[in-house]
Amino acid sequence: MLDLTEEQSESIKEVEEKEEKRKLGVISRIDDLLGIQGQAYMKGQLKESLILAHEIIELAKPEDLKSFIKEQEELIKKIEKLLKEKEEKERERLRTEQEKLRLEKIKKTKTELLQLEHSFYASLSRKEFLRTEGVIETAKNLLSNLDDNVLQGKWEDFEKKFLDSKMRAELIEKAKQLIEESINLKAKFLFNEIKEKLNNLIIQLNDNGISDYLDELEYIKADIIKSEKVYLNIVETIEDLKQKVKNLQKEGNFKQAISDCEHLIKLAESVKKENIVEEYSNTLINLKEALIFEELKETIKKLNTEGLVLLKKGELLLSLEKFKKIQDSLKLYIG
Repeated sequence: MLDLTEEQSESIKEVEEKEEKRKLGVISRIDDLLGIQGQAYMKGQLKESLILAHEIIELAKPEDLKSFIKEQEELIKKIEKLLKEKEEKERERLRTEQEKLRLEKIKKTKTELLQLEHSFYASLSRKEFLRTEGVIETAKNLLSNLDDNVLQGKWEDFEKKFLDSKMRAELIEKAKQLIEESINLKAKFLFNEIKEKLNNLIIQLNDNGISDYLDELEYIKADIIKSEKVYLNIVETIEDLKQKVKNLQKEGNFKQAISDCEHLIKLAESVKKENIVEEYSNTLINLKEALIFEELKETIKKLNTEGLVLLKKGELLLSLEKFKKIQDSLKLYIG
């Protein structure tokens, strides 16, 4: 081995001193970090302690400071375990808090549903169906956030009760309106329309076990059937009289035609056949005019015969009187 010169020895010594000084600086830095880490750990600042542990290891590795490395690795394991336990405790705390909030929400919801139940019965008893429907909709919204089959079924029964009550009330109101409407329909002789409405409503009332106004509707139905028969008989009589008036007019039996025509018009008025009334009112005028003309013809014929007889007897003045009456009758007819 070669002997080192004094100068080389000093150089090596200087390097070693510098290296030792640098290493002591690292150790000093590690000590500072250990001090900070200790305070952080005592304060429960585990994440900060963990970060510092990794920094210390990074500083210790190049210097092969195994004791520091081992100590920090053990600390890391401990901190990670503590962090895991802390996280688990926090999760458990959140679960407990959430469960508490859930139970409080359920309790609040059930209280609100109980209040809604009172509102439901109050509004239903007053037949305030719009308000009752609103109560049910509010309850449905609350139930959608509540997993309770018992309450769900309870409110389903409430809704059925509401719908049944509403339907019954609507049918009863419909019955009242139809009773009023039947008077007008009967006056207009709209028998088919009123019979159809009556039949449909009576079926609905029977199907739903509603006896309100049922007897009155049945009575009206019987009355309508009876009135329709009378109406049809009148219409049939009108048609018969039409043909009879026509035949009598052809035969020249104007008196009987007038009588039957007047009867026809009265019947048509009773069933509000305005077109027939108008038509046969004109026919009546024509028949009366025809009767006057026929009676005038008979009068002239009779006066003419009497005048000729008197003329043959030589009773000139009396004969002239007869012919003058003929003239007066014609003037009166012509107007």
